[in-house]
Amino acid sequence: MMHQEGLSQESDLQDYSFLDSFNTQDSVDDFTDPSQGASSQARWTNETASEISQTHDSTVSDLVPTDLHFEDMLDEEVDRIHDVPDYACRYCSIHNPACVVRCVSCKKWFCNSRGNTSGSHIINHLVRAKHKEVCLHRDSPLGETILECYSCGCRNVFLLGFIPAKTESVVVLLCREPCASSSNHLKDMHWDITQWQPLINDRSFLPWLVKVPSEQEQLRARQISAQHINKLEEIWKTNPESTLEDIDKPGVDDEPLPVMLRYEEAYQ
Repeated sequence: MMHQEGLSQESDLQDYSFLDSFNTQDSVDDFTDPSQGASSQARWTNETASEISQTHDSTVSDLVPTDLHFEDMLDEEVDRIHDVPDYACRYCSIHNPACVVRCVSCKKWFCNSRGNTSGSHIINHLVRAKHKEVCLHRDSPLGETILECYSCGCRNVFLLGFIPAKTESVVVLLCREPCASSSNHLKDMHWDITQWQPLINDRSFLPWLVKVPSEQEQLRARQISAQHINKLEEIWKTNPESTLEDIDKPGVDDEPLPVMLRYEEAYQ
């Protein structure tokens, strides 16, 4: 009995000193109030979002120049289109002297660029206005010259062509009818009539006669459609000094109201 009772006392007096190694206060501190945790988490989220937003704004402000004004750039582009010399193309404003020609009949300048149309601007104008004579610019490689037949003086560019001389590195402008088709009066000259070629090919002047504007010049030029060209040519019949901006004015394209031969009352 004594032995068993002693064992029981010893088991009741076991050493629990190892529990002292744990910091009870630290363990308590680890278990915080859930409401306080959500509040601190929300505060941390708001502060972090604010810092990210400020960092993003500062980064964007560093990348985008502060002196960039798109309205000023647009105004400069508009001024550039309008601030062109008198010999600029009346369609697209290209003003390279080697690329423009003057219509002798109306004194307007046009370029040899196609733009958004199937033919060059000068050919479009000549066909729609039924004009036939052109003059090169004085600063062009061939100088200020009215294109005409060397033999008879015909100035119809739709009839004019050229033939190379046999012994000289020059070309001669001749009309198709009657000069190029009849070689009787040209037999004493060193010209090969069989090599006659028209000045207009594929609805534009040959590039050695009137140069085609470069791709960069065409990209910077004013873009005009065939529909706008037709409207502008119609306006020029009544007002030759009209510009491309006039076709957008109200009433320009309005059809006249139909009228009746007889009215039954004055309020019809």
